[in-house]
Amino acid sequence: MTHASTSALLEQIEHGEKSYVEVLSEDSMSVELARYPNPEPKHPHKEDELYYIVSGSGTVHVGAETYEVTEGDVVYVERGVEHDFVDIEDEITALVVFTDQEDTVLGHS
Repeated sequence: MTHASTSALLEQIEHGEKSYVEVLSEDSMSVELARYPNPEPKHPHKEDELYYIVSGSGTVHVGAETYEVTEGDVVYVERGVEHDFVDIEDEITALVVFTDQEDTVLGHS
């Protein structure tokens, strides 16, 4: 079992140099907590991703589609699809689940 405190993870983001922090890393999945906007380079990933919007609001582009997002929303991104948060009204904090830790925003392989 793994337990993580969201407030402790947010503190790591606020005091660190990155907009992401690892929550869980297993063979079958990895989970990260991320803040947007962020300066990290954007690129499609090799695995499916699920974003749970913990707080904030704005717009997300997923492929050719655009969605308004707010706290409590879930965004699914298929592997290989371009995506990014834009027009952020209130800083977005999201829990990001990758189906495999092979390719994550933290660069694990």
